Amino acid sequence: MRIEVDKIKEEEIELTEDIKAENWDLSSFDVKFVGNIHLCCRISRIGKEIVVNAEVTSVREIVCSRCLTQANQTVKQDFKLFLNVNDLGNFLDVDEALREEVLLNFPMKVLCSPDCKGLCAVCKANLNTDKCKCK
Repeated sequence: MRIEVDKIKEEEIELTEDIKAENWDLSSFDVKFVGNIHLCCRISRIGKEIVVNAEVTSVREIVCSRCLTQANQTVKQDFKLFLNVNDLGNFLDVDEALREEVLLNFPMKVLCSPDCKGLCAVCKANLNTDKCKCK
C-alpha cells in the first residue's frame, strides 16, 4: 500500500489492499498463511506525524500445539503506527511495517481454540473429541 506523503492531510484517508499471503513470507512449519491478506488502513496527519490505523485480516492453516489437529483460522489484527514525516521521503509504504507487526504479534503456541484440551499424555487420545483410554 503506497501513497504520496503530500496527499496525506488531517482528514482521514481510507485505503484497502489485498496481498497474496505467499508474497509476505509469513508461513512456518506449523502455520501456513493462505489466500489473501486484507489490509484496511485509515491514514491521517497530525503536524509532522502520520498516524496509520490498520486492520489486517488473514487466513491461516495451523497445527494446534496442544492436540496436533489441523485447523483453519481467520485472524483480524489491529495495529496503530506513528511515523514521522521527515523519515519517509516522498511515499508512505506500510506493507513491510504491517508484515513485521503480524510476525511480532504471532503467538508462541497456536491453538485450534482457546479451550483446547490437548492430548492425553499417556494414551495420546485427543481429549477434545475422544475419551481418555487410561485407567
